[in-house]
Amino acid sequence: MKTAKKMLNTCRKLISKKRETAKVLLLLITSMILFACGSQPAQIIHQVPVSTLSQQCYVSQAETYIWLEQEDEWLDLPEQTRQQFEQTEVNWLEENILIVSQGLKPSAGYGIELTNWLLEQDHWQVTRIAQQPVADSMQAQMMTSPCLLVKIPKSIKSFTLNGEQGQALGRWPY
Repeated sequence: MKTAKKMLNTCRKLISKKRETAKVLLLLITSMILFACGSQPAQIIHQVPVSTLSQQCYVSQAETYIWLEQEDEWLDLPEQTRQQFEQTEVNWLEENILIVSQGLKPSAGYGIELTNWLLEQDHWQVTRIAQQPVADSMQAQMMTSPCLLVKIPKSIKSFTLNGEQGQALGRWPY
C-alpha cells in the first residue's frame, strides 16, 4: 500500500511538473509570437555613395544638374562627357545617375563636393558645395569644366540636391 501511495504521489508530481512546463512553454511561445508580430520590417541601410570627379566634363557652359534613369539618356550626352566617366560601371536596372556640373571655368582650382548626406529609407538629400580657387593663388590658366557623377539606387523614391544656403537646386521623384 505504501508503495502504491508513493507511486501515486510520484505520478501527481510528474503531472504537476508537466503542467508547469506546458504553461512555461505556452508563455514563451505566446511571447515570441507577440514579439515577432510587433517587430519592424527589415530595412535597407544605405551608405553615402562614392562620387567620381572630372575636371573636364563638357556638359554645358553653365552650372547644370542632370538626372539619368536609362542608358539611352546616357548615350545622348556628348561623347566627351561620357569619356570622362568611362571607368564608371552603371547597372541601369538598379542605379540612376546624377551629374552635377559647375559649368565652364577660366582656370584650374574649381571643384564640386557633395556633403551633408541625409539618407532616409525612401528619400535622400544632399548639399552641393562649390569650390573656388583661393584668392590671389597661382592657378593654371586654362578652361575647365568640373563635374561630379554619383550613382543613386533606384530603390530611393526621391532625391533632393540643395545649395550651400539650403535652397533646392533640383528634386527628382521617381
